[in-house]
Amino acid sequence: MLDGDIALADTWSSTSGSTGKPTFFPRNQEALDDAAYFYRRIFDECFEIGNHSTLFVVCFAMGTWIGGTYSHQAGHGLHRLGYRVSVTTPGIDVGAAVTNVAELGPHYEKVVIAGYPPLVKDVLDQMPDAALAQDICILLAGEGIAEEWRSHLLERIGRRESERVCLIYGTAEAGVMGHETPLTVAVRRAARTDSTLQSKLFGGAGTLPTFVQVDPQRRYAEVDEEGYLLFTIDGALPLIRYRINDQGDVWDGQRLRNALAECGRGDLASRVDSDGCFVVLTGRPDVATTFYSSNIYPSQIAPAFDDPSVTRLVTGKFCADGSPGEDHRPVLRIDVELSAGTRTAPADLADALVDLCRTELLRNNDEFRTLSAEHDDDRTTPRVTLHLYGTGPFRPGIKHNYVGGTK
Repeated sequence: MLDGDIALADTWSSTSGSTGKPTFFPRNQEALDDAAYFYRRIFDECFEIGNHSTLFVVCFAMGTWIGGTYSHQAGHGLHRLGYRVSVTTPGIDVGAAVTNVAELGPHYEKVVIAGYPPLVKDVLDQMPDAALAQDICILLAGEGIAEEWRSHLLERIGRRESERVCLIYGTAEAGVMGHETPLTVAVRRAARTDSTLQSKLFGGAGTLPTFVQVDPQRRYAEVDEEGYLLFTIDGALPLIRYRINDQGDVWDGQRLRNALAECGRGDLASRVDSDGCFVVLTGRPDVATTFYSSNIYPSQIAPAFDDPSVTRLVTGKFCADGSPGEDHRPVLRIDVELSAGTRTAPADLADALVDLCRTELLRNNDEFRTLSAEHDDDRTTPRVTLHLYGTGPFRPGIKHNYVGGTK
């Protein structure tokens, strides 16, 4: 702590504990100012709030986990800066969030819903049509999203502007590390259908990584020799070349501009600030399940649940576990949550999800592809179990874990 004074902490937050025991990190006034600064950029650049009256619905957990309290404080910071923003905090109570949007929302010109991606999808799925017709923007954090998933949310809120769904790269250690902008979203969506661009920027991985812009004056980013992101950040607890255990890459603006131009995307290159800084977040090795010694990451399975044939039937939340079964052989079990409106699943839904999950793993995971080629039995076929909404491993909690056994 600066000056060794623990009372410099204005607020304490803890990590979610998804990789082990939760750890506490402090925030001071500078961190609160940073929160308002970053949210102001998002609200201006992505949501075009301007002078519009705006209801900010915070659906992150409101305990010691950073998302809820940080967003709450950021909303107050915007209000103090003169923005016509009012904050309401239903937290992870989906029903309360729906009520907030449906009853308070019509009194405002715009509505911003912030939360974990699966929970926000739950809120939109349970929203009455009249509430969905409002001018809605979506702010997300906690996990990456696929472009197909973004498109699904845009369809739900009846909007075409891709940046209306904006993802924050945030951590308990420092709050917002970076966030999507209209440019980063446009580049990522272009890479989805341009294999040359995808290979140039993201290494040609089947699953597009998170791609955000950072402010190097507030979040100085580097990459070590092992491919881990390092951050230097001022605050109540200064972080110096701090390895958060996320892997990825850092692009300065000029390098990104040159790469886009080389791929024939001059339209995008012209939009890049040469002094800008961008981070590619490929994932973290400690959030995975092991299956026959191969690492299975949630992002490699997630696109299966964005397929139009199933997206209305499931929430998108799943839990993958590759530990041995009763015969001591590894089994790739995938528990899947049905949407709130799906009381009786179609007879072929589980089989369809097996095929979709296997297809995505064959496309995105080299180790799984090799393993499947070596075995001619069904040893590598996932086992899908369906659960009614809010039951089994999907009982309401703070933040969903995508790997590990049923708890």
